[in-house]
Amino acid sequence: MTEARGDFRRSAGVLCAVASLAAAASNPGCSRAEDPPGRTSAGSTGGAPGTTAASGTGGGGGAGGDAPYAALPLVPAIAFDATPDVTGAYVYFTALGADGRAGVFRIGAQGGAGAAEIAAGPPLVAPLGIATSADGGRVFVADPGAGDPALDDAGALFAIDLPGGAVAPIDGGAGLRARGLEVARGADNEERIIFSGRDRDDGQPGVFSLPARGGEASALAKGSPLVDPSGIAVAGRGAVFVCDTLASPDKTATIFRIEDGFVSPFATGLHVGTPCGIALTRDDAALLVLTRDPTRGADEVVWIEVASGARSATAAGAPGHDEPGGLHRARGADVFAFVDHSAQKQGSVFLLRQ
Repeated sequence: MTEARGDFRRSAGVLCAVASLAAAASNPGCSRAEDPPGRTSAGSTGGAPGTTAASGTGGGGGAGGDAPYAALPLVPAIAFDATPDVTGAYVYFTALGADGRAGVFRIGAQGGAGAAEIAAGPPLVAPLGIATSADGGRVFVADPGAGDPALDDAGALFAIDLPGGAVAPIDGGAGLRARGLEVARGADNEERIIFSGRDRDDGQPGVFSLPARGGEASALAKGSPLVDPSGIAVAGRGAVFVCDTLASPDKTATIFRIEDGFVSPFATGLHVGTPCGIALTRDDAALLVLTRDPTRGADEVVWIEVASGARSATAAGAPGHDEPGGLHRARGADVFAFVDHSAQKQGSVFLLRQ
């Protein structure tokens, strides 16, 4: 793995070389759970014309009640994960740039002629997950391909200043194969990064917490029933939701809820991609999961009411857009960003909003 630093792996095998992610659509096992038996541009145009109609319930009122949502394609990109800024005016995403370097890019919420490069190239190798700080002054990136070769390139967490793009490793984040992440404030009001990965000592999959300023990571949950944890969402009162792409016997995804040290299944039977995209509505009433509808062969967002478990779906892509990736919500609004690896044959970044 040290000779192919663009590679990163999940427990079921090769996730995909970053430089080959454009070909992910031809290898369904590469990035989806199984179906049951301003400087440079990350894209050459401003996205596909028009929007995808959406008619979900909005999480039982948590994100606008029965008002319809629309998925707006912003920019073609070989992208992995995306998050709006605090207000939803911009979208930051991890992707391969036009020059083949992996990095973090920004596009306006209305789309445009191309995405601005924030940071690309070393030390970033395979930036998979992204999340914004509470004040919007930084983005945090989980890169499972980065790190010291002595640690078998076992990953690192990075903080990237905005708008300048200075990249710095977060102390304590190396060697944990970090993948999905979110940012939350703890009981002490300290900003913490909640992320999925593997324990550097015993290799067990888990969900961990690390002070955003750096420090010592602590496990919120580790080992069984977690198998392949990826996407993370954190509720206002501290409950953590994690998407595990391989925890179900039929190899579909399971969402687990972690609270007060206990891990319990929250939702099962979901057809997701890697990284799995999940996000809570601003009032924590509904959990959104970016999935693949195997019947339509297209992405959709499944809205799951947290209190009842009731589900509804919002179409999020045309047929052929069927390699879902990451999903996040703006901190100050029910505006969501997500990516699809196969849209427009090279992937795309989308905004989901009313």
